Amino acid sequence: MEIVLLSYPDVLTPNLDSFRAATAKVGISLLEIAPHELSLIVGAEKSTVLYRGKPITPKAVIHRTVAKFSPLIKPILRVWKAGGTYVMNDPDASLASRSKLESSLIFQLAKLPFLQTQFFYGNYGIEPDEPGEVIIKPIFGARGRDIHFFKNSGEVKDYFDQQEVKEEKLIAEPFLSQADLGPYVIDYRASVVGGKCVALMTRIPEVGTRIANLAQGGTGSSLPLSHPAARLAEQALAAFKLDYAGVDMLGLGDDLFLSEVDAWAGFAGIEQVTDTSVSEAILNFVASQSK
Repeated sequence: MEIVLLSYPDVLTPNLDSFRAATAKVGISLLEIAPHELSLIVGAEKSTVLYRGKPITPKAVIHRTVAKFSPLIKPILRVWKAGGTYVMNDPDASLASRSKLESSLIFQLAKLPFLQTQFFYGNYGIEPDEPGEVIIKPIFGARGRDIHFFKNSGEVKDYFDQQEVKEEKLIAEPFLSQADLGPYVIDYRASVVGGKCVALMTRIPEVGTRIANLAQGGTGSSLPLSHPAARLAEQALAAFKLDYAGVDMLGLGDDLFLSEVDAWAGFAGIEQVTDTSVSEAILNFVASQSK
């Protein structure tokens, strides 16, 4: 069986290498297509997807590094799905998962535990006298980038007062602020495939830092799939109606809070920590759904 993988070879390459290695084990071949190599003809009678100028209707497709190409890729995936192609992860749900704002609203509607969050542009909406430590991050942030910690919201306001804010940057990416749970918070990452958590770990930041992402120097420790965080991750995926995603959670004492769901999350790190092939689970699931 051949599966189309929409992906760029130079983006998060360890995850792509994992996919390639898993294909031989599960008896699947990958046709790797860069998103910009596709085009779409919308005609009066039918629509046709082209790959390098030739029609293509795959049996199944996994989309990976396509967010910037969504204006074209979303309609292409819709046309493929209408023609019988199995598309892993609904593109609208995938894009919603990329936004921490939309994610928070989905968590709220599903009555799942998450931290109250404020979303804003620049200094607009920040209250300078709010008590407690604060975390600031961009709502489309990934891999732990541009996360800042402040002693209080007054420091947040001072920080943004010093930034040169351009209108186009405001439109591109707002920020979010949350109460900081403190140094004893536990950072969890789960990989969920087909409604089941297949890998779970805690992430520990480097000494002297607060950011636990493996891409930022953090280390991981495997957890059993019987842990309550695995169940919460499965509930989060059900709320988004996704087939696969990485789920980030925070724990304090016996309490667990959802942080984010990412339909395009990398999994090479959690594979190494847990000795579990997430890519095999994904490919086997796609094969089972496209028979």
